[in-house]
Amino acid sequence: MTDITNNHADTRIRKLGCHEGYQLAMHTLDQYRGTVVACSYCPPSSLPQPESFQTLKTIFLDAIARVVLAQPHLQVGITGENSKNPAFVRLNHLHLHNHIKWRLLSDPSDRKAVYLESMQDQLDSRFDHLSTQPGWRLTILHEAKGGSIEVLYAWNHPHHDGMSGKIFHQQLMRSLNDPLVQNKAPMLDNPEGSDGWILNLPDPSDRLPPNPELLSRWPMTPTFLLRTLWNELKPPSIFSPGKMHATWAPIKASPFTTRFHTFTVNNDIVTRAVTACRQHHTTLTGLMQALILVSLSSALKDTKGFASRTPYDLRQILPSGTAQYSWLKPKESMCNYVSVVDHEFDANLVTMIRSKMSSQDVTAGLEDDVMDIIWPVAARVRQEIQARLNWGVWNDMIGIMKFVSDWRTQLQREAQKIRYFSWLVTNLSVLDGEVGNSSVQEDGWSLRRAELVLSTEVPSAAISVSIMTVKDEQMCVTCSWQDCVVDLDLGKRLAGDLERWLHEIGSSL
Repeated sequence: MTDITNNHADTRIRKLGCHEGYQLAMHTLDQYRGTVVACSYCPPSSLPQPESFQTLKTIFLDAIARVVLAQPHLQVGITGENSKNPAFVRLNHLHLHNHIKWRLLSDPSDRKAVYLESMQDQLDSRFDHLSTQPGWRLTILHEAKGGSIEVLYAWNHPHHDGMSGKIFHQQLMRSLNDPLVQNKAPMLDNPEGSDGWILNLPDPSDRLPPNPELLSRWPMTPTFLLRTLWNELKPPSIFSPGKMHATWAPIKASPFTTRFHTFTVNNDIVTRAVTACRQHHTTLTGLMQALILVSLSSALKDTKGFASRTPYDLRQILPSGTAQYSWLKPKESMCNYVSVVDHEFDANLVTMIRSKMSSQDVTAGLEDDVMDIIWPVAARVRQEIQARLNWGVWNDMIGIMKFVSDWRTQLQREAQKIRYFSWLVTNLSVLDGEVGNSSVQEDGWSLRRAELVLSTEVPSAAISVSIMTVKDEQMCVTCSWQDCVVDLDLGKRLAGDLERWLHEIGSSL
């Protein structure tokens, strides 16, 4: 391991915002470890294989370095991580040896096993040396005989959100395909005798994207404020858990192991499913929420109702080019610009679903009377998300989070409560995997697969379902859960239901 001492520039840039502080406390309390966006990169045919491995490695390292220099949140450390006032701190340099791991596969048959092993390792590994190393890392899997390259990008959530993982790969692709890069000086310094590539860092103080509270006031109506505070502060000793609480999945801090299952849906089925969603005034996210509801209603017979959550991208509503931050482009910035929409499915709805499912063989498909429930639920979820977007910065959870002065204490309390959310659905939408510059279309880098995987989030949703799609290619859906909370058979059953039903819906048109 490269020496990490003497890297601290001893310059506090700014304190963490409320969402950044929340994510940092989750990590330091070991309630959440990391998120991964993994992509399969296809190299240009002009790059001979396998003789060019060192050339390939140099090209990739230089492209990664250019992304890091374009994104200040990939350059900074965090100081005071266990205090009430943590802050981002400037670093002098970056040893990429500490952040990038190459694995050269001699046997192509090992590819899947090594990929799954690497993904598991990234999901369950903590980030250390927070004040001297930025919280991100890459695992790159490359076959000795050529072929596609798997790039697993993992990060510590205080630095940025899921959409930022997508932005990372977009910019890495752009850097790999930049025809002008070959005429530029190398970004990395590799002194004689060094065991790793060194990237000297500029001062990011005037370009570090501000937290959302610095871009808007986040106003609230009295009704929203009082309702939210009441739900948070009402004494559990007097008010028992409601019917929507996930009492089936008690909160457990350990053992911390994330289990996950991924399936893929080809482009033709995805296109048809999207068409069906539009016909029923919803989206794939809304449909997925409804399908999960049907699956868990059938599997968890004793649960009265359910609550779920949908993270959404604040970049859609945040201002750009403000007087104070005229340089800021939120849609191109890696940072924490994310909030959530919550959904509730009451006992009457769950009972209705069970009455329709009880007489059916679910492995044979969904009958029309079940679909007559699924589509209205999916449309309602879509309407709830759109309503939240229509409110803009009004009545958002960011406004409530600003009242929390000590996230470590807050999250320790959360871990003692009854779990509320049974699942969440996060959709990073479509990643364009083609070369952006027409002059290199015929022989450039491209993407063929993208996958988003979330690690266990101890006090939050029991199950995470994440969706990511490469344009004109396949869609990856991943279900992940904490091993000691969700039974393995339940997780696999849910994934199996979703895969079967999505193919059924996409094949019905």
